[in-house]
Amino acid sequence: MICKLFLCARLSNVGEWKAILNAIGDIVEEAMFVVNTDGISFRGMDPAHVALLDITFPKSSFDHFESQTSFFGIRTDDLKTIFNTAANTDIVELKIEDEGFIKVSVTGSLNMEYNLRLIQKQEVNTPIPKIECNAKVSLEPNTLSRIILNIERISEYLTINCNQKGLEFSGQSDIGNGKISLDKESTDLIKHELSQDSLAEYSLEYMGKIIRSIGKASKIVNMEYADKKLLHLLFEMPSNAKAEYYLAPRIKD
Repeated sequence: MICKLFLCARLSNVGEWKAILNAIGDIVEEAMFVVNTDGISFRGMDPAHVALLDITFPKSSFDHFESQTSFFGIRTDDLKTIFNTAANTDIVELKIEDEGFIKVSVTGSLNMEYNLRLIQKQEVNTPIPKIECNAKVSLEPNTLSRIILNIERISEYLTINCNQKGLEFSGQSDIGNGKISLDKESTDLIKHELSQDSLAEYSLEYMGKIIRSIGKASKIVNMEYADKKLLHLLFEMPSNAKAEYYLAPRIKD
């Protein structure tokens, strides 16, 4: 059946959508999605203006996609809840035929259909921050998740030190300190490029959530940053979906 109104999209990369919706939920309670003939996208910043998440599900990541240029808003937890009723092997269809509701149909071992109320349009013109980059590294998501988990045991902040020898992650608190080092020849360090030694500190509260959410559905995590500057994470997804995260550094007094 052809949908000629606002949106008719069918997808099979359910695991990616679940992971990304979890990440969006860590940023905002109400998500505004931009829909056009190229796909569906989201861009949002947390209330403290510390982190920004930029997501694009291009047309090529869908099994079927038709749309008009429009916007729709929804409570993030509501859409997460519905996607969590689907197995990763199911097919999910998103359909908007009027401005009031989005219909979510799940086809698999159980055939389910939900209608979720949409919310009023909000501002969606959040600009992408400029990145100063002296260091570029790439790791497997599982490796980065283990590093984050272990530094979290001792610190609320993560210091990343990229130098000629390799990459070092460290943290400290009143109970002590710890560090994890990867030599530049390590097989866990997929890419190690730098024009200048770079050291910066970031909040694990923000970084840990995003790694656990999107990291588990991605193939590789690419990190770019400079000394005491913004951190840019680019997650390579199995489909053509784009997931990018920007995190401001911790600036000590």
